[in-house]
Amino acid sequence: MHPDTTSAAAIFRNPAGTKGKGRYAADLEDADRCVHCGMCLPQCPTYVLQRVEGDSPRGRLTLMQGLAQGQLQPDSPTLRRHIQGCLGCRSCEVVCPARVPFGALMDRTRAILAERPGGSSRVREHLFGPIRNLALRRRSLRRTGALAARMARALGLRHLLPRSTRLGRMLRHTAPALVAAPERPTGNAGRTPDVRLFTGCMDAFFTGPDAAAAIDLLQRLGLDVDLPAGQVCCGALDQHLGRPAEATALLQENARAFPAADTPIVALDSGCEAQLCEHADADFRARVTSLTGFLSQLPLEDFAWREEPIRIALHLPCTLRNVTRETDAITRLFRRLPGVEVMAAVPPNNCCGAAGTAMLTQPEIADTLGRETLDALQVHRPDVIVSPNVGCSVHLRALQQDSPGAPRLLSPARFLCERLAPAVPQQGPDRRLPG
Repeated sequence: MHPDTTSAAAIFRNPAGTKGKGRYAADLEDADRCVHCGMCLPQCPTYVLQRVEGDSPRGRLTLMQGLAQGQLQPDSPTLRRHIQGCLGCRSCEVVCPARVPFGALMDRTRAILAERPGGSSRVREHLFGPIRNLALRRRSLRRTGALAARMARALGLRHLLPRSTRLGRMLRHTAPALVAAPERPTGNAGRTPDVRLFTGCMDAFFTGPDAAAAIDLLQRLGLDVDLPAGQVCCGALDQHLGRPAEATALLQENARAFPAADTPIVALDSGCEAQLCEHADADFRARVTSLTGFLSQLPLEDFAWREEPIRIALHLPCTLRNVTRETDAITRLFRRLPGVEVMAAVPPNNCCGAAGTAMLTQPEIADTLGRETLDALQVHRPDVIVSPNVGCSVHLRALQQDSPGAPRLLSPARFLCERLAPAVPQQGPDRRLPG
């Protein structure tokens, strides 16, 4: 069969394993661990929506086997469509009895496809690749881009572009989450801090107030906080879009930016935390934790919190559920706070559809899953939705535009900062943020 028309089901009828001499057999040999039991099917959001075997984990693994055997080539449209359609939620990994490392296999496969991009993809990468690489490393460039995005929103430029275009979708979808980034605080250098913050690359666009809230919160709890100036993007975007060399380079820059010490590194975004915990060097990742994971080790009951009742719906992103596995810990933390009632969480196999850039490249699937997620979060009428992932928050805020009166959607840092009572006495000597 011609590789352009080969479906996952067709290869499935004639499985051969990757023991052959295909060029990519060594890269994709773990695909042979799949026993095709089907336990992953109800966990996969794209399969549940579309009921297409090629859009299931085992179907995608079969396509990887075809690539490893040489039955499929990287330029096969069928292969590319199904591989690129994966949202990377990794819910299949959690239930797989054969322990197939699906996330790692998907990263490898996308790296193979990226080596031979199609015509339009090649042109886009040639034109925008250098700009993207610079933006992930230079906060000043991101601030310029964020300013341009806010100006475009103020001028209503999104109304001039069709919703069907990539740029039109991006301007409309990100507009509700765009915020001006506050200036980074500075202070005395030379003191070893209690914690160092990893803020990620979206602080100029969406998460600046979250970083400011985290700093305020930690300082009000009596801790010295450092915000290393040399930190760059965590590398997740490159890692999952088939650019592992670029992702590794970013991780190495971050390793240089954070001094070698026992000081905890607190990641404010669950996606960043997942990337750092899986791909950074051993010494670095041993220090990485989430804000809520770090706070769970503190005697929170000793601090003054607001006590008025509030109902929160806790959104549990895929990275939190399937990679860092912190769902129980984050739930217990919020339940320790006075007056806070944590509502029923999103069903465990739910993906909101944001999936990095998928909310822009696969709008129909992303919006369907996002609305299902919002419905599940709002079923008990919470006062606030708390989500520890920036991509999920951007996506869900965009969909909230259709729901007047929807609950506010906050990061853990902003919610916790708001819940801390205003008259907390300073503990110990005057402490300002180190430079």
